[in-house]
Amino acid sequence: MKKNVIILTHGWTGSSVFSALIGKAGYWKGDNTHKKPDYDTHENKELIQLNNRLMEELGFEGDHEHEFSLETIENMAKRAEGIDLSPYQAFVDKCEQNKPWIWKDPRLTWTIRVWAKLLDLQNVAFVILTRDDEQAWISCNLRRHIQSRRFTKAYNHGITSSLEKFLNDNQCGFVRYEFEDLLLTPEKTIEELNGFLDINLTMEDLTSVYRYPLYKKSRNWKDKLEATAIYLKNYKERYR
Repeated sequence: MKKNVIILTHGWTGSSVFSALIGKAGYWKGDNTHKKPDYDTHENKELIQLNNRLMEELGFEGDHEHEFSLETIENMAKRAEGIDLSPYQAFVDKCEQNKPWIWKDPRLTWTIRVWAKLLDLQNVAFVILTRDDEQAWISCNLRRHIQSRRFTKAYNHGITSSLEKFLNDNQCGFVRYEFEDLLLTPEKTIEELNGFLDINLTMEDLTSVYRYPLYKKSRNWKDKLEATAIYLKNYKERYR
């Protein structure tokens, strides 16, 4: 039987494409997925709501899209002993009734250590997803998340390292990809995913969920120029 799948990511990594692609192999994404104005995130809306609730119950008051602290994450996991986890257990039970399921929400960086108390980790296959540093910087600034290159790299790498530590500490199997792996070497990446998850995705599955050109990065030199202009115009408000 297929393992369930959890995609762990810092965000802005093309994770919606990965989730949509893996979903083609029959994974349950929830009753409803969260849709932004320009695309479907393929994130379970109930999971997002519960993650927001969990972070609030654990006392997180920061900005998870622009702040990262492994110490804060670990302290939040310890505080889970003092809250009622039954609503979260009920959600896990619901997912198990619809397995195999797939979870994807950047907030999992902050909550996965709590969910781990409720999940059978040996029946979950983990995918860590990150992105080329320059492509990540361009994408963030194009979406008006004004960040220095140093900030983007430190934030993304810090989260990725913390996720690897969590999985290694819990002896969980995982694969790690950059979004660019799927774009530049799609056949190889799909073959590896098929082997890791024991599924049978095809190039047709990929082109049905990603309708932009393959074999090239998603952001080009024009995007870089535009991102640079946006960054310079908003330089004082940047995350450093």
